[in-house]
Amino acid sequence: MKKTLIGLMRCLTVLAFTLTAMAAGKDGVVLSKDGRQTIKTDGPSKGQPYLGNNAGLTVIFDNLAHKYPDGLYWCCAGGTVEGSGGGGPEWWQAAAFTPSTTLNVTKIEIAVGYLAGTYTHVFLSLNNDDGTGRPGIMLKKWKVSGMPNFGSCCTVETKTSAGIPVTAGTQYWVVLSTENKSDVWSAWNTDDTRQLLTEGIPQAYYCHSTAGDCGSANGVWTPYQGYPGSAFAVFGK
Repeated sequence: MKKTLIGLMRCLTVLAFTLTAMAAGKDGVVLSKDGRQTIKTDGPSKGQPYLGNNAGLTVIFDNLAHKYPDGLYWCCAGGTVEGSGGGGPEWWQAAAFTPSTTLNVTKIEIAVGYLAGTYTHVFLSLNNDDGTGRPGIMLKKWKVSGMPNFGSCCTVETKTSAGIPVTAGTQYWVVLSTENKSDVWSAWNTDDTRQLLTEGIPQAYYCHSTAGDCGSANGVWTPYQGYPGSAFAVFGK
């Protein structure tokens, strides 16, 4: 009970701090001042239970809150994934995982929601690490369309593969990106299972702007350590 209260207080503190640093928004959705985080401020919609079937698969990484089907992830906070055609910087997001066993990735589940844009899709990819703690060579890419509205909960987008080999002890990246000139605005939901942990979770963001909005981070992947992380799961055989 004590840990639960501590976790709740920490989450509320982080959210309160984030909201004080928000830029102006509309329709109950705001961006952080740097644009990297998207927050829906008018509360969640009714939760939907998780319906995934992972029988026979090995969990490689999973931070989805399966024990709480109406709160599989944070409905209303996430990393901005936005195309360059939307009038602002282009934002991509990435999260790392390290397999403990050498096997083949056959399924990825990810929590991502749609906000606006005539383009209604993003791209999900599995990438190598480039050797410097950043996303490197793409191993496989999927088109993600039909996303739920951001702020709803709690469906996940699922992509499968015949098998992508990954090596134990080697870092890999799950990446959400956009295509050239896309005007999509979406967000990768934040996970809600690691609230009591203090170690940094490997993540990265990519920002590109011709107006100088990204500063020294323009056009490159910027790694960082933080918590909570982005909500996703990786399975294999």
